[in-house]
Amino acid sequence: MHFLTWRIQARLRWIALLTASAATMLPVPAQSQAWPQKPIHILIGFAAAGPPDIGARIIAPKLGEYLGQPLVIENRPGAGGVIAMEATAKAAPDGYTLGLGTVGTLFLAKALLPSAPYDPQSFVPVGMFAKTQFIVVTHPSLPVNSLKEFIDLARKQPGKLNYGASTPGSPPHMLAEMFKDQAGVDIFGITYKGSADAVQRFLAGDVQMLVDGYTVLGSLITSGKGKALLVTSPQRMKKLPDVPTALEVNMPNYVIETFFSFVAPQGTPAAIARRMNAEMAKTMQDKSMIDAMDKLGLDAYVSTPEELGGVIKNDWPKWNNAVKAAGIKPQ
Repeated sequence: MHFLTWRIQARLRWIALLTASAATMLPVPAQSQAWPQKPIHILIGFAAAGPPDIGARIIAPKLGEYLGQPLVIENRPGAGGVIAMEATAKAAPDGYTLGLGTVGTLFLAKALLPSAPYDPQSFVPVGMFAKTQFIVVTHPSLPVNSLKEFIDLARKQPGKLNYGASTPGSPPHMLAEMFKDQAGVDIFGITYKGSADAVQRFLAGDVQMLVDGYTVLGSLITSGKGKALLVTSPQRMKKLPDVPTALEVNMPNYVIETFFSFVAPQGTPAAIARRMNAEMAKTMQDKSMIDAMDKLGLDAYVSTPEELGGVIKNDWPKWNNAVKAAGIKPQ
């Protein structure tokens, strides 16, 4: 009897050993592997060559080095950023698809299209990596050299001057409309497929005013093909020390900065957001990154996920209400 019991116990131990050995040969679930194990896709809701696209392409190579996997930039313009943000929201929450979150894609696009299938506050915040401001530029053919002179001219010719802006509902579009309201001028707005198209029409003389970032307008200003009349930053820009701020020209409500950030689909593990944020911080401490951002008029700035989350929570209602008050509709 004891011999039979010993045989049964020995056989059970042998089966347990075989089961344990087989388990070690099974594939390790993807969730338990260290992230990232493959390229990370960044979805951008605007056309190439605009400030969001250029900002992301500055940080992507170096950030990919720190992460050990490349960042693949995908431009998915349309509906003011809704297409890209919807795709981000619907992506698997595994850290391999992120969206480039800006004032335009997170707030304005949703405000203009309330039916857009995503909630700005549902994304997992990863962090900001840059801030920027806007510049009001006029065509050199206009007989003006200051903001006051431009406003006076526009008031004398209501509806005769045009402004150009990137996609409907984008920050340049919104800020141009806000400028009209605060300056009390009637300037006709024309929106294009992107900032690059708006600049081309400006150069051709089809529009006489642009509102955009230094990334887009810097070369126009330095080459004399555009006159910078105003910056929306709280202080004068280092790149444009002679251009007054909105505060200096008595437009305090026109002090506006925007940001570039990464956001992830709802359900993405917080550990992934923290890892990405940590590598972003390392990346933006690199002098070459700071210089590259500065060259384009962008301020290198890395926030924590919590700070970005707070900005989204606080600013989403403000921009949503601003769009409603302005009566701007998608075109």
